[in-house]
Amino acid sequence: MTETLATTPAITVDDLKHKAIHIKDMTEAEVRLVADERMTQMVVIGVVAVLAAVSLAYYLGARRR
Repeated sequence: MTETLATTPAITVDDLKHKAIHIKDMTEAEVRLVADERMTQMVVIGVVAVLAAVSLAYYLGARRR
């Protein structure tokens, strides 16, 4: 047990700082990805809603003739 502790390199403050920065960068990238996906979903939903409204208007207009 003592040998394991002696051969294990010590963790420095710089190591922890670099790891924290890496995790922060990964988190920011993931948030951007999720935000982009959410925006894409909203655009697709908007396009589908407009197409449905135009289709309904065309259908109702064609029935009245």
